[in-house]
Amino acid sequence: MHFIQSYPGQVAQTLGQAEIMFQDIQAQQEAQGLDPWAPFTDEEKWGLVKWLVSCVGHTAIDEFLKLPITSRMNTSFSSKYSLLKAINKLPHVTKWKLKKISIVGNRTANDGQWETEDLELWLHDLVDCIWELMSNPDFDCCVSYAPEKVFADEEGKTHIFDEMWTRDWWWKMQHRLPEGAVVVLVILASDKTSLSQFCGDQEVWPVYLTLGNISEDIRHQPSKHAAILIAYLLISKLECFIRDVHSVECYQLFHYCIAQVLEPLVSVGENGVKVTCPDLQVRQMHPIVAAYIANFLEQCLMACCIENRCLKCMVRHDNCRYMRESAPQRREMMMANLQCHSEGEISSDQFKSELGLCAIYSPFWATLPHNDIFLCMTPDILHQLHKGVFKDHLISWCMKIIGKDKLNLCFKTMSSYAGLWHFKKGISKCKQWMEADYQELKRVFLCVIAGAVNNQVMAAVCGVLDFTYYAQYQSHTEKTLSHMQAALASFHANKGVFVEHRVQEHFNILKIHSMVHYTNSIHLFGSADDFNMELPECLHIDFAKHVYHASNRCDYIIQMTTWLRCQESIYLQDAYLCWQASQNPANEDSHLQDSDSSIDSGSDHESPLPADHHHLPQIHCFTMFTASHRYFIPRTCPFPNSTFQHLVDKHATSQFIPTLEQFLCHNLHTQPH
Repeated sequence: MHFIQSYPGQVAQTLGQAEIMFQDIQAQQEAQGLDPWAPFTDEEKWGLVKWLVSCVGHTAIDEFLKLPITSRMNTSFSSKYSLLKAINKLPHVTKWKLKKISIVGNRTANDGQWETEDLELWLHDLVDCIWELMSNPDFDCCVSYAPEKVFADEEGKTHIFDEMWTRDWWWKMQHRLPEGAVVVLVILASDKTSLSQFCGDQEVWPVYLTLGNISEDIRHQPSKHAAILIAYLLISKLECFIRDVHSVECYQLFHYCIAQVLEPLVSVGENGVKVTCPDLQVRQMHPIVAAYIANFLEQCLMACCIENRCLKCMVRHDNCRYMRESAPQRREMMMANLQCHSEGEISSDQFKSELGLCAIYSPFWATLPHNDIFLCMTPDILHQLHKGVFKDHLISWCMKIIGKDKLNLCFKTMSSYAGLWHFKKGISKCKQWMEADYQELKRVFLCVIAGAVNNQVMAAVCGVLDFTYYAQYQSHTEKTLSHMQAALASFHANKGVFVEHRVQEHFNILKIHSMVHYTNSIHLFGSADDFNMELPECLHIDFAKHVYHASNRCDYIIQMTTWLRCQESIYLQDAYLCWQASQNPANEDSHLQDSDSSIDSGSDHESPLPADHHHLPQIHCFTMFTASHRYFIPRTCPFPNSTFQHLVDKHATSQFIPTLEQFLCHNLHTQPH
């Protein structure tokens, strides 16, 4: 049972009704006398187009369409060019824009003039992207328009922290906006990634957008298209500048590009914009940057800080070994320090050494309304906990205590067990780790080192592992947060053993210090797992890796944007056809079958909550509902003709038979034999 307290003021006031984008598309087709699959002839041709665009490269499309058998298909296209021309006629919401940037350096050319460099910035209109997400009919049951507080008891004493709309940030932000307005929680993510596999230095720097109003379960599934690529940031060596100012100019270029991308939010964040929601209601929405997901280096770049400072508090880099928070970083204080340095009131030595700042006098967040960049910095479980504290530090210390060969031998001789990974070659020689590898290693690490280290080391390791597992909870209460803090306290109480073994000299390590800020972040934005860097790295596959390999590797950015536009048009048309089928009762069954087949088989997240989650009858100031879950059963049995005993022995399901007997007794009123 959960109990919901609604926001006391007026929120999400409706301003009338309007048609969603699919209804506009349908009206245009009916006015022109076109079929739903236009400009293609029928459903079969549309299926062929989807397959060609999704699974076949540019060159292979031409080769396929030149085969003699394709002449009998009677398609409306005969080449890649005519196919792409037909796809361009499909409806689309956002368009790629090109902004050319000319940079004048301080290096003198042979003709005596300053060297210049011309760059290209590709981006989407941010307001159009937000409108596309907030008006998507597929998200009708998964979007929240108002903040609320969720409790586990009727008295309202046990808070539940999960979705962003259940936390403090939205509740506080709603006070700043006019009555009836809707806060659009803009979540940005960026991560520079390499495109070359074996040679070359091709890189791309995507920036993604998603919204905290959409359920976390939906946002974490790339196939749901709840995250949009909004820009490819510039990557340049800026050789037109001398080495002394090269780094600062690169930082300023990053801030200039992000400012260009986020420029539409300056006005609409303050004044709002009318958006047609999936329920056909028009609401006044204020998009505000709530969170920015990035690794630590990019976070330092955004915050104008050098890389040895905490981005959440004012603690010094040589005094962050304690389990305590210092005074928080504030946007106003940062802007004042930057202005004082630009006017010469702060010396460069004090600016860098004491304050730990970079000379970026016009950061992109300076003009964003209702935004504090330091609150936007969210925890990064992947790089801070999995890779940082656990892999780079904790395992390294234990390996020095136990010995590399002995630790590898412990992993090699570990007995096999169903459901657990067996690191048959040890762990010291593994060079590249994925998040799944970290997760599996943590499951067995404590047992592997048992007996090889003393109790104090075991307690320190156990504290880190417990903290990591608590941090990954998708739903928290004050009790789980207190357990998470107790696990961190256990590590700090026993960490001195690593100094005694002379495997570590000090604990002024920022990744360890960052663990003290997790609780406050969860209070502000909800579960820390919602802001894991795993999401942008998954998005790289569709928006960077695959798209790059579809190009000819020369001037690849413009080719990538062209190919992505085709993919976006294909997705929008396919979603429109599914929507149209759902409007026709005769096609309802086939539409449901298509929806079932489009479910992500590899996703570990649950399906969205029922549609009445946000429209519940009030009981005083609380609302009661029962959260339900859906379970998807495969169409075919994966283990046919298997006995119960085979399931118990093969899959270690020792409680299967007793649980089945209990279920039958309770539901069928039968007695076990």
